Amino acid sequence: MTQTMDTQRYTDHIFCIDTDYVSPGIACAYIVQDGEECALIETGTGPALSAMKGRISDLGLSLEQFSAVIPTHAHLDHAGAAGHWIEAMPNAKLYCHPKAARHLIDPSRLEASARGVYGEAFDALYGQLIPVPENRVVILEDHDSVEVGQRGLTAYHTRGHADHHLCLWDEQSRGWFTGDSFGICYPCMQTGDWPFALPATTPTQFLPSYYQESIDIIAAKKPQWIYPTHYGRIPFDVRTAQSLKQQIGAYANISDIEHAAAELQNITLHNLTQTFSGPEATMILDSLSQDLALNAQGVMHRLQNRTR
Repeated sequence: MTQTMDTQRYTDHIFCIDTDYVSPGIACAYIVQDGEECALIETGTGPALSAMKGRISDLGLSLEQFSAVIPTHAHLDHAGAAGHWIEAMPNAKLYCHPKAARHLIDPSRLEASARGVYGEAFDALYGQLIPVPENRVVILEDHDSVEVGQRGLTAYHTRGHADHHLCLWDEQSRGWFTGDSFGICYPCMQTGDWPFALPATTPTQFLPSYYQESIDIIAAKKPQWIYPTHYGRIPFDVRTAQSLKQQIGAYANISDIEHAAAELQNITLHNLTQTFSGPEATMILDSLSQDLALNAQGVMHRLQNRTR
């Protein structure tokens, strides 16, 4: 593998490019190549389009080679530039979960919701959302495959983080492109005895039992590699899967909205110390403050719905 700060070349003709979301090393997209044909998995956001095009060109690839754009779900750090890429890639179709399609064809509700959360920061983070023409959208039912040259990427519906989430299984690399279904695993979280992954439980569709089932689906393949969007390839380790399920179970047992954020801190630190030394665990916990704040929103939203 060769690597720069913003582009990584893996084995099995898989590439990782930074999507410049918030800061380097936060979110990425993946390219899968077979022969002259390519698929882009995740889209990044509109403001990153120019930089991402440059990184694709630096890899020696042209936009005409892309036959598929595949966001794992419609959250904007994963699908915000979907319409831009379909405009830029004349031979590509957009493949997505059935429940994501309507939001990518007409992103107005996505934009209104995100503007309500991010306010004036929306434009800098996400830019303009461009609709994807309906005739260029292909629905991926559970276990449908996307053919990239002679290579098949099989979609598995994986609820828990979002109702409209899918993961992609690549038999050639024995790898999963997991979006947020195998949690968040930034580079600083990959250097312990085994990779530590943090669940992603942002509002509004955190469903603990489904999230745990999705991790079981991923683990059942006995993969060699995991390709999370946040961030970069990690070797699959059953301890990562077990820790994720344990954390999600602990999240589900939180019952006090007022103390949910503090509970998440304790749960995360406990699990970090299983693979990192105490000082390293504390440093990583501090770096996850924004992610844990979002996770707390998801946990609290679920609790509020249960009490209504």
